[in-house]
Amino acid sequence: MKGLRVVILCGLLSLVACSPDSSRPIIPEDKMADILIDQYLVQSAAVQRPVEKPDKVNYYYAHILEKYHYTEAEFDSSVVWYTAHMDVYEKVYEKVMQRLQAMEDSCMSVVTSSSAQ
Repeated sequence: MKGLRVVILCGLLSLVACSPDSSRPIIPEDKMADILIDQYLVQSAAVQRPVEKPDKVNYYYAHILEKYHYTEAEFDSSVVWYTAHMDVYEKVYEKVMQRLQAMEDSCMSVVTSSSAQ
């Protein structure tokens, strides 16, 4: 029984030693904001014009991660890290909201200027 405990303890220690640096996320803040913005745009398009196949949204999400050269596992790990560090995640979301607002403002100015002509 003591031998089993030693094996389990060694296994756990090796997992901890090989785990990625938990002091920072895999995906940095700026890239995380970019990914979230693209995901929100896909989600918004899906709400405005529902897709026939719900898996289509997941297909687009996979391509977003591919675009930024991250895997789904890396994204999920980063989300876990950010949710454990809400002060940093709030800053990321502030960037996301500011950039989405700027996109909306830009679109509205185009619509307003074209309707005035």
